[in-house]
Amino acid sequence: GIAEAKKGEMEAKAGSTFATFEPVSFVKQVVAGMNYKIKVKVSDTECVHALIYCPLPHTGEGPQLVSVEAGKKEDDAIE
Repeated sequence: GIAEAKKGEMEAKAGSTFATFEPVSFVKQVVAGMNYKIKVKVSDTECVHALIYCPLPHTGEGPQLVSVEAGKKEDDAIE
C-alpha cells in the first residue's frame, strides 16, 4: 500500500528504525490530488502519523511523503 512504499522515508524522517510497521487507520483529504494522513503502529506502544500526498494521475508523479509525526499512541486522533 501507500504507507508500506514509504516506510524507509518515514524511518529517515522519524530518525529511527521501526520494529513493527502496521498501518491501522487513515483519513483522506481531496486537494489537487489526495492527502492521506495514516496512523502506523511501529512498536507495541508507539505509532507515527504520516502525511502522504498522491498527485492527480495525469501528472505522472508518484506518492510523496510530506511529514512524519513520531511519538504518537494508538488512541491518539489523526489530525
